[in-house]
Amino acid sequence: MKNIIKKSSLLKLVVPAELAAASIKDGMTVAMSGYAMAGYPKAITEELIKRKQNGESLSINLITGANVPWLDEKLGAENIIARRVPMCASRILAAQANKGTLHYVEQQMNKMPRLLRTGSFGKIDIAIIEAMGFDENGDLIPTSSIGMTHHLMEAAEQIIVEINSAYPDELAELHDVYIPEKAPLTQPIPLVEVNQRMGKRAIPVCESKIRCIVETNITEQLGNQAGSTENAVKIAGHLFDFLEEEFKEDGGVLPPIQTGFGSIANAVAENFQKSNFHDLQFFCGGITEPVLELLVSGKATALSAGGLGMSPRVEEILKSTPGIEKHLVIRTGDITNSSEVVGRLGLLALNTGIEIDIYGNVNSSHIAGNRVVYGIGGGAGFAQNAGLSVILIPSTAKGGDISSIVPMVSHQDICEHDVDIVVTENGLADLRGLDDGERADTIIDRCTSGVYKEQLIAYLQKAREISVGHHPQLPEEAFAWFRRLKEEKTMVEKKS
Repeated sequence: MKNIIKKSSLLKLVVPAELAAASIKDGMTVAMSGYAMAGYPKAITEELIKRKQNGESLSINLITGANVPWLDEKLGAENIIARRVPMCASRILAAQANKGTLHYVEQQMNKMPRLLRTGSFGKIDIAIIEAMGFDENGDLIPTSSIGMTHHLMEAAEQIIVEINSAYPDELAELHDVYIPEKAPLTQPIPLVEVNQRMGKRAIPVCESKIRCIVETNITEQLGNQAGSTENAVKIAGHLFDFLEEEFKEDGGVLPPIQTGFGSIANAVAENFQKSNFHDLQFFCGGITEPVLELLVSGKATALSAGGLGMSPRVEEILKSTPGIEKHLVIRTGDITNSSEVVGRLGLLALNTGIEIDIYGNVNSSHIAGNRVVYGIGGGAGFAQNAGLSVILIPSTAKGGDISSIVPMVSHQDICEHDVDIVVTENGLADLRGLDDGERADTIIDRCTSGVYKEQLIAYLQKAREISVGHHPQLPEEAFAWFRRLKEEKTMVEKKS
């Protein structure tokens, strides 16, 4: 343990995981590290699951920095989570929220630092934080994410630290811990380059708050990621045709890119490998293997994220790439989702959604307006502040029974005013400089096809005739699409 706890006074706090987990009582509010699917505590979580499986009455209010699917799947399966903040990252937990057995408090990532600092979620009893160790000053060395860990430790009354020795040593060189002052003392964030470093390699922690330390050696694996679908490949193709034309005067250099996870994001990364674009930079909430491969191939030169999705290949890249810390930075959530930084860097934001309406409003979190799937995350913040905001979305779902382009979204996460470009497998709509009617015409013309294109044209024509106005809508007819889906299992309108 001495090689990972360099401050001797902390050695006496080392205890078995079972004893540490005993500090967590039924009804407590517990914070856990974890951001963009990385850097979460594992041993304590498993001990909590054992206690519940042995018949103990145990439920907690869980707060993390962002989406942590492993925690939601594991704890959710045992009904240990009573309240969840700020993201729901598993179907198990989503089902509980939709049944009303879980209180889900959904929040945007860029608002989390302020909400934590102002105590908006009430008292946090214990924060459980995964780390690689402590340096000689007693500062905590994070693992595969930083996220909101510093805010969670600051807000918690006590802290339990899991020191996980399964991570490669090279990971400790990637962190940049920069913590802005609390408002109104906040100063401008001095970040002007994606791979710029501004802070420390470790997080300051109040030693008197540390209740105990647990030693672990548990490998973190992101798991199987979605492969590229036929529609995802077509969407990526339309996007790249646009990018090549849009940035042809820039010699193959793009603004820093923000992208997410899933089949479309993977298809985009694959296209970047084959494209003529070079010196790519990514500024994301999380980075996974496909984007990291762009650094290995030389296509990318700078990557910044709040969390790094681990896999055997990612670990191999960290170990075999000399000087990787010059190109890859793991940051605090304050910076990763900062509106100031996103705007300054002029990001090319690539986001997805569940549905989008004919004016460009996006629903990224709820099916039919009431059933949550995941959480809003950072997408809305990126879209609002980006230099160019792009929505990538298949035009249909469920084998064509659902149109992902509807007259009016059933739930709104991203506002139409924050969307510049819409791309589906059918084509691309450039909405810049268009009024609302022109936006609707363009989205229907370029992004839809077949029977849904006919239905949307007919809907918009009728809306213009009856409601007139700048933004013609017929709410009853718009939501009839969702009623038809519920009753007939399809949005396709029967011919009269």
